[in-house]
Amino acid sequence: MTPPESDLVTPLTGLEPLPLAHGKAAPVLVTREGNRVSDGYPFIETGAARPNAGGYSLGLSEALAELAVAPGPLGVRLLPTDDARALAPVLSRVALVEVVFPGYRDGRGYSTARILREDLGYTGPLRAVGDVLRDQLFLMLRCGFDEFALKDQAPEQALEIARARFRTVYQSAADARRAAHQERLTGAVSA
Repeated sequence: MTPPESDLVTPLTGLEPLPLAHGKAAPVLVTREGNRVSDGYPFIETGAARPNAGGYSLGLSEALAELAVAPGPLGVRLLPTDDARALAPVLSRVALVEVVFPGYRDGRGYSTARILREDLGYTGPLRAVGDVLRDQLFLMLRCGFDEFALKDQAPEQALEIARARFRTVYQSAADARRAAHQERLTGAVSA
């Protein structure tokens, strides 16, 4: 027996259901705060001509080759098979890192984000591209993503819901939210 629809999702007060995008809608680029932004670093396919002005992003091997001879800044697109640690020597000249999510079941992008933020200390913009769904936003925020290419008709509202979905977290992450055990310790000390 299937429960009524009202039992499947706990609605957040004041938020309407989100309309889904249908078809091949172009992704909307939004920041972690829910602001729509333009893409200052469009991805350039392998072997394609580089623009004369403005920033752009390249795949890992092309970006490393270009950063070896040019000062940057440059955007880098990481595929799930790429090792983010390869960027360590040039990370200070990277203007943006895009992490590709080829499908909703492929979670390697979360690990890539945590390696960049926690192991390599990357503080620049980190963008999730590809098959980015609203259900993944909460965990993407926790891993340190700043921008999201969403194929959603209401991306701002999707981010608002993602940020409010869980009040308590149980482990530390790149977003610097305090874990439940830290909150308990703080409460015990101040009492």
